[in-house]
Order: sequence, then C-alpha cells, then structure tokens
Amino acid sequence: MAPTNSDKQHEVDWATWLSPDQHGPIAPPGWQELELRERQEDLQELTWFLSILDRRLQLYREAFPSEPFERELAAAFRQELDRLRQQVNRYMREPEACEIRDYLAVKYRIRTVYKQLGAVLEGSGWQAPAEQPGARPASDPTVEAGYIQREHGTYMRSYGSDYVKSYEADMARAFYPMSADCESRSVRFVTSSGMSALALALSAYRKHTGGWLPTYVQRGFYGEGVDLAQLLLQESTSRPQLVDADQIHALVEQGKAIGCLLVEPGLTWPVEPPVDLDRLMAQLERHPQTEPLYVIVDRTLTGIANPLFERYGDRLPPHIVLISVESGIKYYEYGLDLMSAGYIVATGKALKEPAAADAWVALLGLLNAGADPAMVRQLPVPDADRLQARLGRLNRNAWLVQSFLRHMQDQGFVWRADTSVHPSHAYQMGGMPWIGAVFYIQLREGMTEAAYQAWIDRLISEAPEELHLTAGGSFGFDTFRFNTVTDGSGTRNALRMSVGRDPIVQLLGKLRVLHRALTSELAADPSD
Repeated sequence: MAPTNSDKQHEVDWATWLSPDQHGPIAPPGWQELELRERQEDLQELTWFLSILDRRLQLYREAFPSEPFERELAAAFRQELDRLRQQVNRYMREPEACEIRDYLAVKYRIRTVYKQLGAVLEGSGWQAPAEQPGARPASDPTVEAGYIQREHGTYMRSYGSDYVKSYEADMARAFYPMSADCESRSVRFVTSSGMSALALALSAYRKHTGGWLPTYVQRGFYGEGVDLAQLLLQESTSRPQLVDADQIHALVEQGKAIGCLLVEPGLTWPVEPPVDLDRLMAQLERHPQTEPLYVIVDRTLTGIANPLFERYGDRLPPHIVLISVESGIKYYEYGLDLMSAGYIVATGKALKEPAAADAWVALLGLLNAGADPAMVRQLPVPDADRLQARLGRLNRNAWLVQSFLRHMQDQGFVWRADTSVHPSHAYQMGGMPWIGAVFYIQLREGMTEAAYQAWIDRLISEAPEELHLTAGGSFGFDTFRFNTVTDGSGTRNALRMSVGRDPIVQLLGKLRVLHRALTSELAADPSD
C-alpha cells in the first residue's frame, strides 16, 4: 500500500485509507519514511533560499556606504538569517517536528526577508538616466546613481536595467531551452505581469504586420486574454474570432491565410478541448503562407513541462514567429507570491536582424510592460533542477488527488473533475505526465456559484487548523487553495482546487478531511 517512485505511485487503496476504522495520522512504515524524506527535501529548498540571501547580503555590504545605519542594518539582516538557518537545521535533524504549518512559518519569514533585502539593494537606484561613471567619486553622497546601479544614460522603463537583462538571460537558459540558431533569432523579456507579456506579443503582431490577416483565438484561452486581444486588435482589418481547437487545426491544415493564432494547450474554466501542440506544429511546418504568422502560446498551465522552442523552434518555416507568454507568479516563485511577473520569449527568422529585436524593445518601453528592477531583484534565481524537483512533487500530489477524485466520482459524491492539463506524453514532469496542479470540480450538475462558495467557507472553517487549507485564487502555492470559478453567463460553475506541495502523509491527511466534507452535509447545496 506504500507509494513508490514508479508511474503507479498515485494508486492508493482509497476504500481502506478512507475507512472510518483508519483513525488518526497513522500510516504504514513505508509512508512514514517517505514523509520524513520529503520534509527534508522541502527544507533543502529553504536552505537554497538562505544561500541566495547570504550572497545578496554580501553584495549589500560591499556596495553600500560603511555608515552606522548601513552597518546596523546589515547586522540585523545577518542576525535574522542566522536565526532562520538554525531553525531550518533543527528541522533537518528532526523532520518529525516540522509539520506543514511549522514549515510555512519559517518559509514565509524567509519570504519577508527576501523581499526586504531585495528592496534595499535596489532602493538607491535612479529611474532617470544616471550620471556617467567617473563624473563624481563613488563616495560622493550627491552622486545621482544607485550604489549597485551599473547602467547609465537610460531610463529604467526603457529597458535600461543591466540586472534585468542578466536575469532574463538566466531565465531563458533555465526555463526555455533552445538551439544556438534559435537563440540567435529570439527575444526574451520579464514583464510586469502575464497580461503585459500578452499585450506585448499582440502589439508586436499588430505593429510589425499591420494585422490585416485573420486572427483566431482558441476557445478556452484565458478569459481576460481573449478580452485583451479583442481590445488591442479591434481596429484591425479582421477582428479576433473565437474558434474551437479543432477549427484551428482545420484552418492550418487547409492552408488558410492567417495572421495570428492564440492557443492554449492547458485547460482553463470553462473547460474546452485544448489544442494539440504536436499536431498543430506539424501542420504549421506544411503551411504554405509567405506573410508573417504569429503563433502565441499561453504556457502558464503547462510551464516547463512544455519545452516549446527546444521541440519546435527549428522546425517551423520562416514566415512563422513562435511566441510563448506566461504568468511568472504561479509556478516560478516557489509558492512565495513575491511579485507580479510575466515571461515572454519569441523566436523566428523575422527576428534575426538586430533592428527587429530593437523594435520589440521599443514596444516594451512604449507599453511600460517591462519589470521594475526593484521587483526583479526579489525573484528567485532561475534554477531548472530546483524548479523541476518542486513541480515533480506538485505533479505527484496532483496524480494522487486525481485518483482520489475518481474514487469520489465512483462513490457518487463528485459529478465531474477535470485536471488543468490532459495527461499526455508531450508534457512530462518527475517521470510522469504533467497534469498541472489545478482541478475544476463540480459536485453536482447545476450547482450555483454561491453554493460552491458556501461549501468552501464551511470547509475552511471546520477543517483542523493544522492542515492549513486556504480559501483563495491562483495556484502553484505550497498550500491547498480553494475558490469558485464561473463562466460569463453564470451557468457553468465549479470549485477550483489548487494542489499544494505537502509530503505524502500530510497530503493524504488532507484528503481524509476533504473526503469527510464531500460525504457529509457540507456537500449539500444551501440553495436546495
């Protein structure tokens, strides 16, 4: 009954585990051993964050004045980091003492220090063009440049920060692998949000092509993204048309003239069939058009399990510009919700010339879409292995939750449950197909949004506090989060559940509580 590291580790004898005779947190020895190992793995993530803070504190000491205030502030940071490291080390020695709330208490304190130190480092920077180096001695307190500011003669909003550019390079290497040739004809930016990334992509399409060919938006694309496309392209020759994924495949297969495609390989709410990226890219390889075709893929739900450019970047014909846009706040910030951020990467033969990349930079500044250096300084260091380990845990937990929900469907307590990514060989994470960390759950057909919200409120209020269930939107956090989702008409409603990174026994303890909620009067619709 103990899980393994095989593809079947998400199989659990739910009838036995959820039986009323199975009391308390007691689990077979195999589970308990895995639980403690996973707690230590989670604590290693905190050690990694503390090592980043050590380096940033050293940078602060080296770059800022050696005045009493700065020395005292550095000493205060050092004292707090030492205290947090002692706490993490104690839990590493005694993982049985580190329950989820204990872990979160330390992690969220690290989050606070992470944000504070990042803000201090960038706090002396100037937004306007800084003085040329050497104009005044660096020790002169009237120098109009930040203590760690390397760039000069440019506005920060006009893509002037060298630190932001270096972060973007690290981000692209870690999360967007591609060939050297593909990289030579690409641009990549960190933006102020995922929506800003999409706005930049749509504006680039309109600016560089005139937007006179048809634009098609896949039904099921993120709702606000559809609204944004219709807003920015409303005066184009052809306004965006909302079509099914099958229609997109048919249009490309038939060789129809197309200016821009907006596609979603994951599943948003309300759930619609997703585009098959493998099939679409194979069709685009044969597409006979000579005019530019911009293909915008929202990678927020599929994330690094979807290596777009490594897989397709060198295969597409010269008229196609392949663009990935995604929210950076979900899976890339390790559940810390550090800042609103978006990522955009684009590649195509049209971007080979430096002037083409400069045109994107000009648009970035015009839209004020770039990320503020003070905020980027608060982002985690891009680390592909570290992120894969974290997402592997989320994925393992998601498979267990899916198995649990299927059991509840078989028992008649859940009407329908959908993952945010269909299981597929195309998206892999942790040795298993990546299904995302989000579920859309319908308890009964026709249940109202108000009834789902009442269900969530009662679940949160009646669940044991130590489980740390949370009512709130978004996803990719360490914790289980619950919120309602609805379509534009209010007729299609669901409970959205975001899976956390809990170790195995704590995860199954949460599912026991969820089982009681689903099988008790909590599942009753208050409107009935």
